[in-house]
Amino acid sequence: MGQGYKLTCDHCTYTKDIYIGIGFYYFSLESIASFVKDLVLKQQIEHFQKDPATTFDAYDALYVCPSCNAVRNELFMNMRSDTSQFVTIYTCKRCKDTMRLTPLEHLVPVHLSCPECEHGQLESTFFMDWD
Repeated sequence: MGQGYKLTCDHCTYTKDIYIGIGFYYFSLESIASFVKDLVLKQQIEHFQKDPATTFDAYDALYVCPSCNAVRNELFMNMRSDTSQFVTIYTCKRCKDTMRLTPLEHLVPVHLSCPECEHGQLESTFFMDWD
């Protein structure tokens, strides 16, 4: 199960909805492969599906750029087998820096700078549970 949060800037009008957590499609590599559009990730999933020793973690996550504060809501995947490992990495669409996985939890304050005005701080407000 996942949660929905609204990020809002305390200085400007920036808002963004973020969905964090695990949905019903995240319980098998086959189901994840059915909706993944990124070809590299899809190929990695197919590679790990062939190995019976594979374990994985997958969930929707918040990624933040350390350089320009851009925010992305993306699939986190960590697949492991006896011989290899793969972890999703995202590049900022604005500045091309590597984005950081950033925790977002109910009733825990976030300390993120606004990606639009760069003066404000983002506040998170829980607004829903999802499956």
